[in-house]
Amino acid sequence: MLAALRFTTPQRDLLARLTENEWKKALWFCDRTQLTLPLGLRCPEFLSGKVRSRIDHNLSSNAERWQRVKTAYLEIAESFQAEGLESVVLKGFSQCSDFVADPRHRVQYDVDLLLPRHEVMRARDISAGLGYEPLCGFDHFPIDHLPAMIRKTGWEWRGDPFDIEIPVSLELHFRLWDAETERFGPNGLEQFWERRRSRRLDGICFMGFHPADAVGYASLHLLRHLLRGDLRPSHVYELAFLLHSKAEDKQFWRVWNELHDDSLRRLEAICFALAQCWFHCRLPGVAIEEIDRLPSEINRWLAVHSASPLLGLFHPNKDELWLHWNLLNSTGARVDVLRRRLLPQRLPGPVDAVHLSEEQITPRIRLRRRWRYAAYLVSRVAHHFLALPAVGWSSVRWFSTGVGLGAPYWRFFLAAGLFDFGLFIFFLLYNLYLLQLGFSESFLGLVSGAMTAGGVVGSIPAAIAIGRYGIRNTLLAGFSLIFCLSALRAYVTLAPALLAFAFAAGMVAAVWAVAISPAVAQLTDVKNRPLGFSLVFSSGIAIGVLGGLAGGRLPGWLSRLHLASSSAGAYRGSLLLGCAFVLLALWPLSRVKIGAAPPAKRKIYRPSPWVIRFLIAMAAWNLGTGAFNPFFNAFFARLHMPVERIGFVFSSAQLTQVGAVLLAPLVFRRFGIARGVSAMQSATALALVALAAAGGPAWAGFGYMAYMVSQYMSEPGLYAFLMDGVPAGERSGASALNFLVVSGAQAIAAAVAGVALDRLGYAPVLIAAAIICALAALLFRVLFARSTPDSE
Repeated sequence: MLAALRFTTPQRDLLARLTENEWKKALWFCDRTQLTLPLGLRCPEFLSGKVRSRIDHNLSSNAERWQRVKTAYLEIAESFQAEGLESVVLKGFSQCSDFVADPRHRVQYDVDLLLPRHEVMRARDISAGLGYEPLCGFDHFPIDHLPAMIRKTGWEWRGDPFDIEIPVSLELHFRLWDAETERFGPNGLEQFWERRRSRRLDGICFMGFHPADAVGYASLHLLRHLLRGDLRPSHVYELAFLLHSKAEDKQFWRVWNELHDDSLRRLEAICFALAQCWFHCRLPGVAIEEIDRLPSEINRWLAVHSASPLLGLFHPNKDELWLHWNLLNSTGARVDVLRRRLLPQRLPGPVDAVHLSEEQITPRIRLRRRWRYAAYLVSRVAHHFLALPAVGWSSVRWFSTGVGLGAPYWRFFLAAGLFDFGLFIFFLLYNLYLLQLGFSESFLGLVSGAMTAGGVVGSIPAAIAIGRYGIRNTLLAGFSLIFCLSALRAYVTLAPALLAFAFAAGMVAAVWAVAISPAVAQLTDVKNRPLGFSLVFSSGIAIGVLGGLAGGRLPGWLSRLHLASSSAGAYRGSLLLGCAFVLLALWPLSRVKIGAAPPAKRKIYRPSPWVIRFLIAMAAWNLGTGAFNPFFNAFFARLHMPVERIGFVFSSAQLTQVGAVLLAPLVFRRFGIARGVSAMQSATALALVALAAAGGPAWAGFGYMAYMVSQYMSEPGLYAFLMDGVPAGERSGASALNFLVVSGAQAIAAAVAGVALDRLGYAPVLIAAAIICALAALLFRVLFARSTPDSE
């Protein structure tokens, strides 16, 4: 369809090849994207008789709708003028004749009017007097206008987008750009109102924008929908129509260039480039210059992802995130946009019987209304859920340019991200779920100890399985078993069974812990290996931000949607959703090609003296951190912090770790791994002391963030240090032995700390943990001060 509608080199002969069934799909696409009328007007000789007859009927219906739009506008405008209100018409018929030749050739369902912010509520009251009612309440203004206003005429959707009976709705705008939501905005928009002018069209008089400002607003409107993932191709087509028809109008573009600020022209240039890409329109010279001046990252997005809004109509994606990312100047704004786009906070509005008054809504219609709303809600949830793998892969493609890591690494990276996201949700909520069931910290400690003890038992079999079946096959089996065991842990409530399943889950989880280091080592080389480890760990932390936000809100969402009958049920359902992401990780993992592990030099791995010293330091380190890590959520729950706030604190801590972990290679390069790790472990001990002294939830939250940053900043150094300290054939064995020590230390720490917490409370246990972490820092500094892996 787009190829047929190109302004230069159109390929209309493609239309003649469509079968009747393909025409049905093509017309569905055109109706959905509002390209049906342009198709009929520009390609009549290439349409079959049946299709041409259908579109001719649509054109006739739309001409009659135009008369109804005129009548509706004149009634509203006269009422506003009688009360001294002045408004500017946005979009719709105000775009004639620059964006469309005739108002009868453009589908229009509503009248959009811009008013000064201080007048918009008075305009609402006047409109209410004409019979217009808000589609939803006025508590939260959506986008940059009040909620759409409609008349309850009793009309219902009949499946015809050109139905002449569709009532004309009203949207009252109070701004041209929502900078608060988009987190950026161009300069000079306030001058649009000052440059408004009177216009006449088909017998009506109205106020419109200056022609150059009309281009500016059309571009902003297009860009807003692009960044929010709901761009209509008709928006792009109309802009392409203007660009093509005015390509040689040098006076018009000279004025446009003079009136618009650089910040606005840059945004318009993005839209110009998209219009030229989709519809091959001519561009004026000044537009080409503005496109050439776009930042390289924005031009890269246009080259790579310009077709993504079209593909998103059929296969969900959110590639526009990376365009938005490069239009922002701060990390906070980028994280806010990422959170909003990946985890929408607002439920959709009504989707059926909106033009019926309460008196007209029968029980049958009410039931149908609820059913259609539920179906629509499920479709939107499915859309966001199905888009997540695409977002993960898109982010990998976008940020991977120039780092020298191949496709197998990035597929593994995506699998790790999905796996981490699911387990972050499970990890955040599981202890809180056990507290809901009435268990105390002593039992929580036993569960954590059982799981880590399972890791101790499972680490050696995991290494054997990796050697026999390969890393990928072992991980595929491990992910599948983790999904099953985690789902059982969410359903079972008997204490002995919970301990048994925790132990089994720990055994299976050992596969991931043992495999991740040799997997990354095989998928990288000596030059990019520190970066490979840092990206895996930092992305896991970044995904923890989303996992924390999602996990903190999931129980509330399930309760509000009546998908859980109790608080414990809401937690259980949230845990199961986390398990689903673990299962989803099998898809990218199955496509990873990892070479066979190098043959081991010994059947039984005998660690070198250097490795033994490393394991001694790791044992002390994990005794300290293992005394608090399993109980962080229970710690905040005891401070009466709601689960949403716990999720926010957890996500904030994860977020601050991203930069710290990415900076870790620079620290290690400057100070050496041994000194760098020792310093970070000392900082962890100080953070534990701060947590013990925290006087309330707020200070505890800051202390926890400091604790997590200093603790996990050392991880890339620890794992890279270990992998560099052993030959390639011994990496799996060394990784398994390291995990054995780590798991054993954490199991002992969790079990002992759980009992101590019940008897002594959190402060003494945190102080003891701080002392042990300080000892670990000292050990790491002393044991490795004068030796390197190569020396032994």
